[in-house]
Order: sequence, then structure tokens, then C-alpha cells
Amino acid sequence: MKNMNCHIEKYNESLNEGHIQKAYRGIMDTISRLKTTWDCRYPTTPSGSLYAGFMDMTFISVKPSVLSELDLRVSIVYLHESHTFEAWLVARNRKIQSTIHHQLRKKELGTYSLTELGPGVDSIISMTLNSEPDFDDTEVLINEIIEKTWNFILDMTDLVR
Repeated sequence: MKNMNCHIEKYNESLNEGHIQKAYRGIMDTISRLKTTWDCRYPTTPSGSLYAGFMDMTFISVKPSVLSELDLRVSIVYLHESHTFEAWLVARNRKIQSTIHHQLRKKELGTYSLTELGPGVDSIISMTLNSEPDFDDTEVLINEIIEKTWNFILDMTDLVR
């Protein structure tokens, strides 16, 4: 197992190349614009704060009223390692997550499937929004993510009623 100094050295070498900073800034700028666009388009379903993460995931959450009443929300998540955007149905805490997961096991989920619950798993249901995001055309990317997320919200609202 490498010691921390070795990891820091590799990290610094990567930073000195300059790609990490530019890529990370591009990801954060895109998700910030996604949040702003979402809030303008859906003012009655505002997004929460942007969670930057630890270079594992970056996300914003939205709380549609029907889902919020059940302590649920939808997170729009960028997964850094797999370079994908996903929509997640998530709960306020693990107890609610487990309860909703159990209730949904009894329902026909259509094209969706339940996430296998376990340590570190936040989603109840997840859906890939874009598996090959084009950060050179962020306007198209943002509009696609918003449209697919809104449809996911409508589907999740129907499922939890």
C-alpha cells in the first residue's frame, strides 16, 4: 500500500500538467450553469446547493413538492470516474430510503429497477442521463440533462404515489 506522501507526489505531478484544474473547472462550471438553468426553468422546484464532492461525484438536488412531502428528492449527479451523468431518487436519511425501497419492491417499476442498498449507496432508483457528455457543447448537454431529469421526476412521482 502506498503511503500518503507518494499519493500527494502523484497528485502534484498531475496538477503540474494542468489538465486536472481545467477539467475540474469545466465540470463545475457546467453543473453551476445546469443549476442556474434549472432554477430559471422550474422556479417552483428549485435546486439545492451544489455539492462539489471529493472528485468522486458532484451533484445538485431538486425537491419537487410531491417527493418532498415524503422526504425524497432527485439528485442530478456527475460521476467523475465513469464520466457519466445520472438522476437518482434519494431520501433524506437511510431509514426513509429503506422504507421507500421496501414499498417500491411491491410495485411494477416499468423500465426502472431498484438500486441494491448497501453502505455508501444513496440512490433508491438511478437512471443514466448521459454516458458520453460533450463538455464542448454544454448548452445541448444541459438541456438534455434537464429534460431527462424532469421526465424522471414525473415517473418517480407516479411511482411513489
